Amino acid sequence: MTGIEIVEHAGAKVNLTLRVGRAREDGYHPLDSLVVFADWGDTITVRPASGLTLSLSGEASRALAGEGNNLVIRAARALQLAAGIDSGAAIHLEKRIPVSAGLGGGSADAAATLRALNRLWQLDWPIEDLAHLACDLGADIPACLYSQPLRMRGIGEWIELLGEFTPLFGVIVNAGIPVSTADVFRRFDAAGPAKLTESAPDLQRLPAWLAGEPNDLEAAALSVAPEIARTLELLAAAGQPGLVRMSGSGASCFALYSSRDAAQQAATMLAAALPDWTVVPVQLGAGQLGAGSND
Repeated sequence: MTGIEIVEHAGAKVNLTLRVGRAREDGYHPLDSLVVFADWGDTITVRPASGLTLSLSGEASRALAGEGNNLVIRAARALQLAAGIDSGAAIHLEKRIPVSAGLGGGSADAAATLRALNRLWQLDWPIEDLAHLACDLGADIPACLYSQPLRMRGIGEWIELLGEFTPLFGVIVNAGIPVSTADVFRRFDAAGPAKLTESAPDLQRLPAWLAGEPNDLEAAALSVAPEIARTLELLAAAGQPGLVRMSGSGASCFALYSSRDAAQQAATMLAAALPDWTVVPVQLGAGQLGAGSND
C-alpha cells in the first residue's frame, strides 16, 4: 500500500434551521435542525504509516496548535480500537474552517478522517457503523459523516437523509470571533427555554418554510458575542439575500441568494470591505456521501 494517498473533503456544516429544547436530565439538549454542507471546507489526506500522526496546515490551523488530543486523532484511535487493528496512518489536515465558528469544523474533520481511514485500512465499514462509533466522539459527527442534506434530531444522532435537494447558493461570513458553544448553551439555559417543538422541513415550499423557522441559539449567542449582530447586518445589506441567519451556535452567519452569480457578487463586495474576515461564496446541499479521491 506504499504510495497510496486518500483525500476526503470535510465540508462546512450549515444549520439552515435550528430548534433547541430545554436540557434533558442527562444535560444534553434535544434539537431539530435542517442541515446542509458546503462545497467549501477543510481537507483530510491520509497515507500509510507505522503509527498515527497528525500534521496541520492553513491559516485556521493556528488555533489548533499545541492540541495533543485533537478530535481527528481521537477519531482515528477510536476506529483503530473498534476495528481491532494496529495499522497506522499519517494524517494531514488542511484547515480553512475557523475554529469555534458554528460550522462544525472539528466534527467535519473527524468525520472525513473516519471515512478516509475506513478506505485506507480497507475496513469496508458501512457509513451507519461509522456513525454509531462517532456518537461517542461528538454529537455532530454522525451528520458530518453523511455530508448530505439531512434533518438532525435527538442530540444529533437521529439522522434523516432528505434525498433530492435543490442546491442553494450562499455566502458564509465569519468575523474571526471564536464563540464557545458551552457559553452559548449556558446563556440559553439561563433564559428558561421551553420543551422542544419539532418542525418537519417542507422541501416543496423551502424558501417560505425557512423564513418562518428560527435558530433558537441566536439570542444567546448575541449575548455572548454582540459582534454577531454586525455580521448579520452586513449580510442583509449585501445584494438581495432571501435569508440571513446565524449557523449553529455562532459566530458564523450565512446569506442565501437566488443564483450562484448573485452569491458571488455579494461575496466579492463583502470580501473587499472586510479583508480580515472569512468571506466565502458557497454551494450548499450538493454534498456526496464519502466524496473523496485516491491519488
